[in-house]
Amino acid sequence: MASERALKRQQLKQQLQDLIQQHAGGRLPPERELSERFAVARETLRRCLRELEEDGLLQRRQGAGTFVSGQPVVKQLQLMSFSEEMRERGLIPSSEVLSIKSLGANAKLASKLKLTPGAPLLELRRLRLADDEPMALETVYLVRDRLPAFDPEELREGSLYELLMQRFGLQIRSAQQQVQATVLTEEEAEALEVPPFSPSLLVERLVMTGGGEIIEFARSLYRADRYRFEVNVMRAPSSAPGEA
Repeated sequence: MASERALKRQQLKQQLQDLIQQHAGGRLPPERELSERFAVARETLRRCLRELEEDGLLQRRQGAGTFVSGQPVVKQLQLMSFSEEMRERGLIPSSEVLSIKSLGANAKLASKLKLTPGAPLLELRRLRLADDEPMALETVYLVRDRLPAFDPEELREGSLYELLMQRFGLQIRSAQQQVQATVLTEEEAEALEVPPFSPSLLVERLVMTGGGEIIEFARSLYRADRYRFEVNVMRAPSSAPGEA
């Protein structure tokens, strides 16, 4: 009988591990739902959850639920805002606005945004969070003349792309994006709550409307322990028979 109970607990633990893979970076369903799904007693379920927490796979937060710990959020290279990505993964997105300022485009920004040097821009720096955990530091440059009466305060909880569409009628269609490895400065690491000089993924994105008009240049630093970029590629047809 004891061996049978041990086998059932092992089966349950494996089922929970499979579930953890499906909820990378997110929250597991409530205990009541899990006990019904796997047809086990709540106490048996709690024992397995405690074991997985001791193994470092889960974090149990009082009053908030059980979360997968240390699993990277998979970020496919598609044109979505941070808020849209997090909601798609069952996480609650939010932002802390670090600074907002108007400035003239320097030579580098003017070149990227196809503007004349000195053209008015809005610089918005935000700390991006998911379920109140820091995920990324983002600096966005917006072409001020194309966004009359733009209020950055509206972005504390919402999506920039949704705001551009709903308020200004701008349809975001495409982007040029580059990803490279870097390390965080002490200031950046402190904001993201990781050790200084931790690895990071630097993403630069140039965003265009359906008419080909450049509307945004963004520079984002993602925590390397919480993000993984995924790219689907296809091999081009061979130009000559028999080529290897």
